[in-house]
Amino acid sequence: MQAALRALNQLVADNVIGQYAIGGAIGASFYIDAVQTEDVDAFVFMVPTKSGLLTLSPIYDALTKLGGIIENEYVRFAEWPVQILPDANDLVREAIRDAKPVEFDSIPTRVFSAEHLCAVALQTGRTKDYLRVVTFFEAHAVDRPLLVSMLKRHNLESTLTRVNTMMGTTQ
Repeated sequence: MQAALRALNQLVADNVIGQYAIGGAIGASFYIDAVQTEDVDAFVFMVPTKSGLLTLSPIYDALTKLGGIIENEYVRFAEWPVQILPDANDLVREAIRDAKPVEFDSIPTRVFSAEHLCAVALQTGRTKDYLRVVTFFEAHAVDRPLLVSMLKRHNLESTLTRVNTMMGTTQ
């Protein structure tokens, strides 16, 4: 994953992207026991183009120049496929903006907060995402009142119902 993180940091330095943060299962592994995953989810602030259209092409082009290999929707660095996900909504933009600086094998990177990881997982709505949120709750790795406040702000509070049902709680 080191090569992927170095490449993402270079994209920021070269102003190909405004900023990035790691989400998904890799992001979650900074807070809870590692979950089996095969890719790195890199959420990015897109740099506006002259035409006003947003395209991932400049990002993929820059990543291939840095040694990445395009495979479907991924750019592979060694054994790690990286999926580039744009700042598609207010929650994701907030998650990137408020990401926590961390280091992975001495490489600086940024990771969504535990609450943002849970909120984005609930917004995504897949069963595996709900299960990840349950794991955060069971590990006491998330500030539940902060998460509820975040979900209210983004009109996602109802998504907690399924998690509460899975956990057998009503909170």
